[in-house]
Amino acid sequence: MGNPPASPLLILDTSVVLKWFLEKDEPDVARARKLREAFLSHRCTLGAPDLLLVEVANALTAGHRSSPKQVSEAIAAILEIGIRFFELQFPALVKAIGLASTYGVTVYDSCFLAVAIESDGLLVTADEVFLRKVGARVNITSLRNVRLPD
Repeated sequence: MGNPPASPLLILDTSVVLKWFLEKDEPDVARARKLREAFLSHRCTLGAPDLLLVEVANALTAGHRSSPKQVSEAIAAILEIGIRFFELQFPALVKAIGLASTYGVTVYDSCFLAVAIESDGLLVTADEVFLRKVGARVNITSLRNVRLPD
């Protein structure tokens, strides 16, 4: 008898995690929340660079005009569920800079893909523009296309 297969490591970017807290005019909210539920039922492992917390706080504060209390509660909820956070190390940052330069995207967004590559995980994004720019990389998929084990 072998060991059961390890649950896949899915690296989430900010565009996915924000959907846990926003409902207005947000496509794929249900899919993002199903992904969170899959994690809570141990069908996958979720991770992100620690940069996620800053990006979520910024998006909720500046972009969605949430109150400081709402932002703090969202960050606390993210921390509470136990996502695996990756401290952005120099090799991943160098990789992110290279990806940003190659694909014409931001270093911020590239950090998420670099962490997926460095951790042998799969980046899940709802950012279709970013997805189109980086093309058919092995380590990235759209939230719409992510497949979870039963």
